[in-house]
Amino acid sequence: MEQLPDGTRQLTIHLSAERTSGYREVWVATSDLSGMVSLGVLANDTGSFTIPTGIDLAQYPVVDISNQAYNGNPAHSDDSVARGKLSPKA
Repeated sequence: MEQLPDGTRQLTIHLSAERTSGYREVWVATSDLSGMVSLGVLANDTGSFTIPTGIDLAQYPVVDISNQAYNGNPAHSDDSVARGKLSPKA
C-alpha cells in the first residue's frame, strides 16, 4: 500500500493464480473481520486498487482476497484464499 503524490492511496496485490471456483475479490477489513469493504475484483495475478478516501486504515488494517461464487450475492463468501495486514508506505 502506498500513497501517491496526489494523496490517493493505492493497494497493489500480487497473488499467483489460485485455482478457484469463482472469481477473486479484494477487501479491506477490521481486525476482527466484523466489517469489510470491497475494493474490487482481482482479475489477474497483479491488480491495483484505490482505497476510498473515507476508509480509515487504522480501523481497516486487514486485506483479504476471497473466492466468490457467480451467484449474484455481493457479500464476502467466507472462503478466503489469502489474508494479510496492510503495511502503509508514506
